[in-house]
Amino acid sequence: MPNFPSRIVVMLSFALLFSPFFQTASLEAAEIPPRPLSLAEAVGIALENNVDLRVERENIRLQESAVLFERGQFDPILHLDARADKTVRESTSVIETGFIRTDQLEQENQRLSLGLNHRFGWGGDYDVTFSQARSSATLQQINPTFRGEPVLTFTQPLLRGFGREITQGPLRIARTQLQISQSVFRSQLMAIILEISDVYWDLIFQRENLKVQQQLLLAAEQLLELNRNKVQLGLLAPIEILVAEAGVASRVEGVVVAEKAIQDTEDLLRRLLNLPEQPISDPPPLLPTETPTDTRKEFEESALLATALRERPEIAQHQMELRNRALSIRIAENQLYPSFDLVGSVGLNGIGGSYDAELDQIESGDFYHWEAGVVLSFPLGNRSARANVQRAKSEWNQAALFKERTVQQITLETKEGLRRVETDYRRIESNRRARILAERQLSAGNERAALGLISSHDLLEFQTELADARGREIRAITDYNKALINLDRVTGLLLERFNIETVSAAGEKR
Repeated sequence: MPNFPSRIVVMLSFALLFSPFFQTASLEAAEIPPRPLSLAEAVGIALENNVDLRVERENIRLQESAVLFERGQFDPILHLDARADKTVRESTSVIETGFIRTDQLEQENQRLSLGLNHRFGWGGDYDVTFSQARSSATLQQINPTFRGEPVLTFTQPLLRGFGREITQGPLRIARTQLQISQSVFRSQLMAIILEISDVYWDLIFQRENLKVQQQLLLAAEQLLELNRNKVQLGLLAPIEILVAEAGVASRVEGVVVAEKAIQDTEDLLRRLLNLPEQPISDPPPLLPTETPTDTRKEFEESALLATALRERPEIAQHQMELRNRALSIRIAENQLYPSFDLVGSVGLNGIGGSYDAELDQIESGDFYHWEAGVVLSFPLGNRSARANVQRAKSEWNQAALFKERTVQQITLETKEGLRRVETDYRRIESNRRARILAERQLSAGNERAALGLISSHDLLEFQTELADARGREIRAITDYNKALINLDRVTGLLLERFNIETVSAAGEKR
């Protein structure tokens, strides 16, 4: 016969010995409070820290550099040429030898040229250069000799390469590509916001589902306690205790599974948030603060379709792509023309034994030169240019087909998004009715169980059906909120929903 008083003493001693450990563990667990998190805050953190968005921002900056490069094609170029040379050679002429009475000739030259070259916005270019030279030579009459020559030269295409649209076409294409990159960035923003929102609402569902499972476990434990009391009083058969204990065991599993689902969803949300300060192990729990709506919202399909085709970034992307392709066709067709350029130059010149004498001649304008003419070149066959035209037209056709396919896809997504909203709201209504009926059924079951008219197994079934109904209702509500956000995405209004109005050239919110 066991000595119960001594066993009690041992158990109490064990409890007193290890109670500080359990208190410390509980205090350590309590030191990590949950982190409240609204949906807007989660979206803001994700957009700030998301790696994919950082990559896309760099793509935008690359397009900015392409625009800067094309603009640089029209920057003026300042050129400077400074040279000096000296030549000493043997005389090969009897006349030269007779004059200088030596067979060795010397010549020295210094030359400085400063100019400015600039490309015209409508094609062609001009160059303004001032050249200054000094030379001294053995047989030179004026020694040293100073020469100066300001010259203006120009080239203007009249066929191939003529016109602002052709000359500045690459710059316009680069600017449009920058706008396309910004539009792609908006699409990526909306995709990330949708992903964050879905996980956020899933976390809300998992937390609410845990409450349902805990309530179900509590009801089973209360039934077990009640059955034990009744068996002691002889009002129930002992098997009813086993039935209730089995019910408690199955409910414990539901709680454990629900807790795991919360942790898994929190980890997924943390990965999307990419919080730099969060600890790798044992991070604080995330506590969503949003309250899901279950209010019916009315939408008109035709208005939604019009909004989607107007606001979706993909439509703007295709329109800009078509403009680029059309401009590429015109540039390629211009290359079919022969090269027919007007060229010319005009300048003054002066020469003298000093720098001042040289300048006097230049200022007088008596000494000048000019030149004008045309240059014509025509590639025989011109197959490369024709191939470029054919390729540009094929690319335009592809872009037009891509746009048509995108319009069809957006139309399908909008219709499906609207149907999803309506279906999820109807799910809320039907699951709410099912939950109310399950509550009434359980209430009636409790009354009958108190009178001993139903078994514990039946009562556990009523509790399970109520928990399932509550879980389906919560799932329908969270799915409805996810469907509303998805509808904003498919109609292109998701950024406005979170007050992300525009995207700058660097891809940053403002």
